[in-house]
This record gives sequence, structure tokens and C-alpha cells, in this order.
Amino acid sequence: MTHPLLRPQPPRAWQFEDLLDTPDDGYRYEIYDGSLLVTPQPPLPHAGLVFRLRRGLDRQAPETLAVSEGIGVLRDNGTSYFVPDLVIFDADLFGRPLSALPPTAVHLVAEVVSPGNPNNDLVIKRHGYAMIGVPEYWIIDSRTREFLVLTDPSPFGYQAEEKRSREIRGTAPFPYRLDLDALFG
Repeated sequence: MTHPLLRPQPPRAWQFEDLLDTPDDGYRYEIYDGSLLVTPQPPLPHAGLVFRLRRGLDRQAPETLAVSEGIGVLRDNGTSYFVPDLVIFDADLFGRPLSALPPTAVHLVAEVVSPGNPNNDLVIKRHGYAMIGVPEYWIIDSRTREFLVLTDPSPFGYQAEEKRSREIRGTAPFPYRLDLDALFG
């Protein structure tokens, strides 16, 4: 197995199948529109925030939806593959032999802004999730203690956005309420 950064660039855009032989080396390998993205695993404060968010949402989610971490979302043509910090999707997919989630089964993704590379979450994934049709994208910034809720995706980006700083509540994909002070700890 050759490390993806040491092997030559594929003669075409990166595809999902190019990631199947990546090493288990602590890095996260993703693809945005045919370009490889490599990031280190998040630090503990980042992971703790994702953990508290997952627990808060999981307690409120119906059995038909799964709230999970570490599951990738794959664009139909294989040229974009993201592994969000948190994803809500149709729970019946657990019984299917899929290597990643199809965007049509995803209801919401959330990313905690990485202090070392905020551009990935604020720009690249913002456009990428909209491009593949993810209905709702949360960008969580622990520096400002705010959630940016993006909805109404189009090939050109999300058409609606709203900042939340004390509480976040909604009805889709299920009724939920989260106290942001408790999430940020």
C-alpha cells in the first residue's frame, strides 16, 4: 500500500475508489470536486464538542434517523467525498452494503471549524455540501461560540443562512432544541 501523498497524482481527478487503499494513519482523506483533501484527526476539545452535540441530538431523534460521526457522504460521480464531524441520515441505511452515504439520504451535516484549517469548513465544504444537495449544513465555531445554519442548497451554494449564539431549535429533520452554552462547555 503506497501512501496517497507519495504516489503520483492519478491521471484523472481523484475519485472515491482512489481512497480505498489509503493507510489508517490518523489522517482524514476526503475529496472535493476531484481534489484530495488531507487533514489530521481533530484535537480533544473539537471531539468533545462533537460528542456533546451528537448526544444532544441523539436524545431527541426518532428511531428512523441516525445521528452519527465518522461516516462519509459520497457524490454520485465519486469526485466529492466528505466525512463530516456529524451527520443525520436515514437509519435504515445501516442494513445496506454501502461504503458511504448517498447525499439523498442525508438530512443534516455539521462541521466544527478546525482552528488549523478553517477554510475547509467555511469555504470548501460549504460549497461542496451545497453542490451535492445536503439540505442543511451547520458550521460550528468554538472561537465565537456560534452556529451558522445554512439551508436551501443549490449548485451555487446555500441560499439561506442564520447565525445562532444562545440556542438552536428547529423542526427538521426532527423537532430539536439545543442549549449552546451547554454544548460549548
